[in-house]
Amino acid sequence: MRLPLGWVRQYVNVKAKPEKLALALTISGLEVESIERVGGECIFEIGVTPNRGDCLSIIGIAREISAAFGLPLKPPSFASVKGKGKMAGRIKVSVRSSQRCPRYCAKIIEGIRIGSSPDWMVKRLAECGVRSINNVVDATNYVMLLTGQPLHAFDLSRVRGNKIVVKQADEGMKFKALDGVERILSREDLMICDGEGPVALAGIMGGENSEVREDTHSLLLESAFFEPKGVRRSSRRLGLASESSRRFERGVDPLGLLDALNLLTKLVVESAGGTPSADHIDLFPKKILPRKISISSAEVKRILGIDLKPAAISKLIKSIGMKVSPASPGKLNVSVPTFRPDIEREVDLIEEVARLHGYDNISSRMPEVAMKSITRPKYFEQEAAVRSALAGSGLTETVLYAFTSAESLTPFAEAGGTHVALANPISADQSVMRTMLLPGLLDVYKLNASRHRHDSRIYAFQNVFSKTDSAGGFRETRCFAGLLSGARNLGAWERAKENVDFYDAKGVVENVMAALGIHSDTIFQRGEGYSFLHPGRFAHILCRGKRVGFVGELHPEVAAKWDLQRGVYLFEINFRLVAEMSLGEPARFAELSKFPFVERDISMLLPDRIPAVEVEKSIQDSGETLITKVSIFDLYKGKGIPEGQKSLAVSMRFATHDRTLTDEEVGMAMEKIVETLKTKLGATLRT
Repeated sequence: MRLPLGWVRQYVNVKAKPEKLALALTISGLEVESIERVGGECIFEIGVTPNRGDCLSIIGIAREISAAFGLPLKPPSFASVKGKGKMAGRIKVSVRSSQRCPRYCAKIIEGIRIGSSPDWMVKRLAECGVRSINNVVDATNYVMLLTGQPLHAFDLSRVRGNKIVVKQADEGMKFKALDGVERILSREDLMICDGEGPVALAGIMGGENSEVREDTHSLLLESAFFEPKGVRRSSRRLGLASESSRRFERGVDPLGLLDALNLLTKLVVESAGGTPSADHIDLFPKKILPRKISISSAEVKRILGIDLKPAAISKLIKSIGMKVSPASPGKLNVSVPTFRPDIEREVDLIEEVARLHGYDNISSRMPEVAMKSITRPKYFEQEAAVRSALAGSGLTETVLYAFTSAESLTPFAEAGGTHVALANPISADQSVMRTMLLPGLLDVYKLNASRHRHDSRIYAFQNVFSKTDSAGGFRETRCFAGLLSGARNLGAWERAKENVDFYDAKGVVENVMAALGIHSDTIFQRGEGYSFLHPGRFAHILCRGKRVGFVGELHPEVAAKWDLQRGVYLFEINFRLVAEMSLGEPARFAELSKFPFVERDISMLLPDRIPAVEVEKSIQDSGETLITKVSIFDLYKGKGIPEGQKSLAVSMRFATHDRTLTDEEVGMAMEKIVETLKTKLGATLRT
């Protein structure tokens, strides 16, 4: 906003140099962006914040200067001009939307002469960047700049039907404003209409059909209060902003309408002649009263850290036009004037106290903060270990939405349970809480595949949600899941045709379990019961006898629902269960034996239904203490192997820390192991 210093000094006798005055305004929250000198006049360019609509006026800025320098404010005279005749029978005004227009005032002036404005008014308007038009329009702009209250003048002879109706526009109504552009209106727009149609867009701009022209002889002056939000919505939607809308959007003073109307009437009569009506119209059905707020010196001290007595607080608040009265000891009752709609709570008043007291007068000191030891979540280290193992296995983390569609969860209902529906979903695709992470990972992979990124290794580590058996109960579980598909060795041209398979996914799970220190307690059991996984190509993950998750290949029919053509391998594990098992399992270092180890291999036939992990477990549980390592290195089915059987080759390592083993000791251990495999698994040695 442009502020001529000479105009402000008419209302507050400040003698400070422009630079000092600019600094004082800036410190008080009204930043002076530049100082310009034009024809002997000093003009400030002030950046007014959106909450300070009262400062979009000469009087508003003068009030701030008065408070900053402790000078009296000398407001202009708003005395009404004597008139002749009543408005009844000459114009009828009605407001059909009192919420959008809480107050509407109007006055008639007849017998005016349109001409040039006096030089002093033209000069003031030019200093504020406003072009002079004629004596009537200039008077409305002058009063708006002085008081902050936008006003409008209609050519009374062009108001059809001798009536004004304030109402919301009909959908699709057309209106041509003073800028000459025809716009299509909606029900959201508030209009000033006459007996036949719209004549102004309320709070924004008048219409061509009722503008003041050279042949205008009678006026209808309007001074109104329009709802700020409504003016802002219409202004933004229509792409039409004006000095009026700028002020109405921020809020004008609903109790200052008649003062502005009286001053406008006085200026029009002085510059254009004419006779005003003896009375005026004032439609104000629901009175707007000053807001009452209490402020305490204790709260001022708590927030600002300064000890101000109630008397000092009262003096500061009174300096900006507020009424203050004592309440209980240490407390004050404040009547906030209606030109300050931004002050709604005690903290707003405290902000005013800080601003008026001076931010530079508030000493800086570090806040007192009690020192507390850092407490990490219970499974912090376990989660970090899992993330590290997944990243080390080449997987990239994704972050999934907690919401999904019920349709995407249907194939996984056997594992995920019953989903939780949202009361107010934002869309059908996000209408339920996820019960598993896999559908979200499939969505990510589908998106990547549609962009020709078929080689994927991703994981998610988030919570899932499901209903419990109890009525209305819900369960929130933290899980991690992974997806692998495409090439096994990215960028390796010599092995480019190798794709990931079940054992790659299983290997990732083994890495995670090893990172948690529970790899030796984990077994993979042949899977059954999950129709969304490929039969015979998935396994349940058991740790210490408890099922904690699964790993396997996605069933082709389910993959087709996501338009996926390549093999997709998945795993999902209940993090809380494995993290709890990992607690109290610190890493242990085993000293390497100084004596050489001995390795022996055996090949056996056993039923195809027995998983390899059972063979490993049977060997380790055979009671033979010399075994330090068991690994399976070959699996064969086909020619020479009976139907329903398979050939499995196992390598075993024997060692001790106190001596070199003899062939006899190793032979006895081998006999014990073979007997265990025959008895427990029905295995037969191959020769």
